[in-house]
Amino acid sequence: MSNPTRCSFPSNIVLPRWLAFINQIQNPLALQKTVDRCLGFIVWDFDTKLSYAKLIFVVIMYIYLVVCCVCALFLVNPADVHPDYYLKMWFFIGAGASCSLPWIALLPARRHFATIHEFLTDQYRLDPYHPLRYRSRPVIFLCSVFFFSINTSISVFWCILLQGSCPITFAFRYPGVEPASSLVYLVECFHLGMTANGTMVTTLTTLLSFIVEFDVLGVELRESFSTMDVDVIRRSVERHQQLLELVNLFRAKIKPYFLIAMGLYLFLVTFSCFLLVVQLREGDFQALRFNVFNAAISIVTIIMFGVICDMVEDRVRRIGDQVYESEWPLKLVYDQGRGDVYRLQKSSLMMVIARSQKKVGFTCGDIYQMSTITSMQVLKLCYTAFTMLWNATNE
Repeated sequence: MSNPTRCSFPSNIVLPRWLAFINQIQNPLALQKTVDRCLGFIVWDFDTKLSYAKLIFVVIMYIYLVVCCVCALFLVNPADVHPDYYLKMWFFIGAGASCSLPWIALLPARRHFATIHEFLTDQYRLDPYHPLRYRSRPVIFLCSVFFFSINTSISVFWCILLQGSCPITFAFRYPGVEPASSLVYLVECFHLGMTANGTMVTTLTTLLSFIVEFDVLGVELRESFSTMDVDVIRRSVERHQQLLELVNLFRAKIKPYFLIAMGLYLFLVTFSCFLLVVQLREGDFQALRFNVFNAAISIVTIIMFGVICDMVEDRVRRIGDQVYESEWPLKLVYDQGRGDVYRLQKSSLMMVIARSQKKVGFTCGDIYQMSTITSMQVLKLCYTAFTMLWNATNE
């Protein structure tokens, strides 16, 4: 008899009854695929008008960002602009560049991401009613919806906050320029935020799907030990090898994104700390609430990426532990007539144990490890920045 299935996030979440309709979703990557088709870097089907529209909007976005930078550098006189607007002007340029860079960094790897997502989609299509996949599908989808909605609200927040700070408006003071440039400014602010949002959803759903697939593989290995069926063990070992290859491919291609994303959220939290200090000093508690909300969501996102990367590392290591603890040497009996089969099974299981001991090693651009510890260190840096600003402005 096989061991009972051990559930862990995202498979151990039980949805309330009023969310039961979410169970009808067959692919947890459904939202990611929809967002990518409109904003992402993977799907480019020029047989449809949507890809042409996406390309046009992307080109306009980058041209507009360059024009704003040129205007702020050479055409705007800081003496003619209120310091608050001048600061927001440069914040838009810095945050806009940080939002657009992940898209550029991941675009060359779009075929690799397409391969990974095709594999994950096929797993759900081939065995959609596996207990772990069935329970995890709605949870992954809801996690994607939640963080997509939250980051969309952050984009709206910054659009409202940056209103009136368009560099083009201050560079060209002609009738009709101000209303037109202000409108385009808000649209591009939102577009930049949603571009970063799309890459975040792609990364999040892929990591969560990898967690589920390693959990499923653990169940299959435990079942194979109960029967010691040669074909089942061989298929499990092949799936383990394929999963490790894909997760290592994902790790190699996602390194620049983690570096830029952590820098972006550090930038957002640090700027929010600056605004918090100013608003606390001025007693503007209404604006303070919105800024605290923005800072809190950015902090949650920083912690979330570190925790999920640690979860993937744990699942990879747990596969080796499960094989080691299964007492397979007692069940794998040497038969002189089937010596080749015995050696094949033994070497395959030893290979699984050996490969599972090596960490995947998610990193931020080969600079530092992506983990919960790293996320907490980033938050400590943000707290240090807040206290320094508070003490610097203390009378």
